[in-house]
Amino acid sequence: MTTDLDTRATEERRSIWLGIGKFLFIVVLAVLFFLLAHNMVRHRFFRGGWRNQHGSISP
Repeated sequence: MTTDLDTRATEERRSIWLGIGKFLFIVVLAVLFFLLAHNMVRHRFFRGGWRNQHGSISP
């Protein structure tokens, strides 16, 4: 006696949502990296700070 269960329908639904979830995760992660890089450039992170007239480094 065999039972014919259609499990492919639930697997297809899961894979679609899993694919959408991965895509949204990658998009959110890319946006966060972009915002981090933008803030680092705006705050002159890569220049090491500005030297003021007294020779000390200020943020």
